[in-house]
Amino acid sequence: MPGVPGAPGPQGQQGKGGAKGEPGVKGPRGMTGTRGQKGNSGSLGKNGAPGMMGIKGDKGHEGSRGSSGPPGIKGVKGEQGSKGEKGEIVNSAVSQTNWKQYVWKNDDGRESGKIKDCSFNKLQSDTVIKVSFQGNTRVYGSSTKCNRWFFKFNGNECSGPMTIKAAVYNIWPSGTPSLLHHRSFEGYCENIPQGRVTVELWVGQCHGGYTLGDAITGWNSVSRIMIEEVSRAQS
Repeated sequence: MPGVPGAPGPQGQQGKGGAKGEPGVKGPRGMTGTRGQKGNSGSLGKNGAPGMMGIKGDKGHEGSRGSSGPPGIKGVKGEQGSKGEKGEIVNSAVSQTNWKQYVWKNDDGRESGKIKDCSFNKLQSDTVIKVSFQGNTRVYGSSTKCNRWFFKFNGNECSGPMTIKAAVYNIWPSGTPSLLHHRSFEGYCENIPQGRVTVELWVGQCHGGYTLGDAITGWNSVSRIMIEEVSRAQS
């Protein structure tokens, strides 16, 4: 007959881990689920009540005026400047009374040339010269004739701003009238330097190619040239 089972023996030591198995095959990707619907927008809330207006602050008190500071120290007196150059004599009385007159009485029968020359002392550089002529003149001859009387200054006609002259023109279809009349002309000439100035009265041909007539200056009367130094015109 079998004997009585023996008592169990002690537990044996744990065995070593087995070798790592190979990774399994990756499974296929699952299907994407359907997107859920957008929820409804909530209702707009009501506007809040306006806040209360703040109370206006009180006006501040005006500050008192500060006291005046002490007077400053007197500055040192500057050195005396050097003496300036002597200036040009400017006297309104001189500029209005510096004038000269030339008077003569004789017949001058030349048709072209200088009739009279006058010397004048111009006292200032920033002034102008006024000239005038009064006398009897004539242009004689048949058909068309023209002569002109004009002034020259130091040998040249005035160019500031223009010449000072008078043209006498006669046209007579028949006959040779001899008309002698008192005539006068005047003008202002600028840009004339200070000092001695020669003023001349001339007679000659009119511009435009007109024929000279038989001229007379000063017939049976006094001829007069007036020269005056005056201030410049207004700008």
